[in-house]
Amino acid sequence: MIGSLKISLPALRHNAERLRDLIAPAQAAFVVKGNAYGHGLIEVALAIESLAAKLCVFSLDEAIALRDGGITKPILVLGPIAPDALGDAMQTRVETTLWSTGEYVRKLTAAAQKAHARAKVHVKINSGLNRLGLEPAELADAVEDYSRMSDLEIVGIFSHLASAEEIDSPYTMLQLERFVGAYAQAEPTLAARGKLPTRHIAASAAGMLWPQTRLDMVRFGIALYGLWPSPATREAMNGGRLPLRPALSYTSELITTRKLAAGEPVGYGTTFHAPRSMRIGVLPLGYSDGIPRSFSNKGAFLVDGSRAPIVGRVAMNLTVLDLSHAPEARSGATVTLIGRDGENEISADDWATWDDTINYEVVTRLPAALTRRYDDA
Repeated sequence: MIGSLKISLPALRHNAERLRDLIAPAQAAFVVKGNAYGHGLIEVALAIESLAAKLCVFSLDEAIALRDGGITKPILVLGPIAPDALGDAMQTRVETTLWSTGEYVRKLTAAAQKAHARAKVHVKINSGLNRLGLEPAELADAVEDYSRMSDLEIVGIFSHLASAEEIDSPYTMLQLERFVGAYAQAEPTLAARGKLPTRHIAASAAGMLWPQTRLDMVRFGIALYGLWPSPATREAMNGGRLPLRPALSYTSELITTRKLAAGEPVGYGTTFHAPRSMRIGVLPLGYSDGIPRSFSNKGAFLVDGSRAPIVGRVAMNLTVLDLSHAPEARSGATVTLIGRDGENEISADDWATWDDTINYEVVTRLPAALTRRYDDA
């Protein structure tokens, strides 16, 4: 075994159920973009589909893969769809994101006509993240324009929050106020069509911390995978009140061990010199396998359940570990890169700390080529 990821399907379902129950009567949508945050798109979607009101992806390619994989629930594509792919979007029966009243809308309705379908759209408002979306003052006129198009069905109005992970976030309340105000201006036109669209602005952190943002639906991403949006969110939820279970672990084995005399160097650039006579173990994984080079002389993994610091530079395919706390470890010893072994644990949050990033990036950038094993026990 070089290295493999194990994903717990029961943990995913546990998290989905707890999150769904937390926000009821609002609906729970689950975000599986980015290869389900590195956990595996199809397998994750199939595991939690029955608990989801909707699945969210970023690209049409992801949506097509879900349909090919057997997913039947509604799928919302949050990102842009190229005009020449709108026909494929109609055939795939996806809900698209719309933030334009120009030529793109005409191409979308033309694709719907050709497919003998109605284009289901979620209209996005820029409430303050300043990336995608109509300005709040534009929504009412845009909805009026869309409502004249018989091949278009507005099934959602939504936005995205910039700082909901913060316990004290006046900006979150400002964004919510902008969103609610824009929606109120468009509501008479929407109501005239007989069915009000689903309103959604909250993702994982807001769904936990800001009940007033739940509206009709919450889009859960990172929390589905048992990871917290921020340390502040975890502290505020007091862990046990929402017992999320990390779904992913990453393991491998030592391929060899060796002794170093005091003063001997390890690895490229000789950035580490043994402070004493010591044993080291070689792990057959490196930065091509998702271990950041920034872990050099800083990170640590578990060897047979004991903490083993990384010594020397992380290379493309190899990483060296200090076996001082695992004196009996030999070739074939289990190495836990993410996960628990006995009393000790290395988490995605530990990786994020060592790499000065966030747990979202840690799991999402794990290479697709790594073997993923799905445990349903």
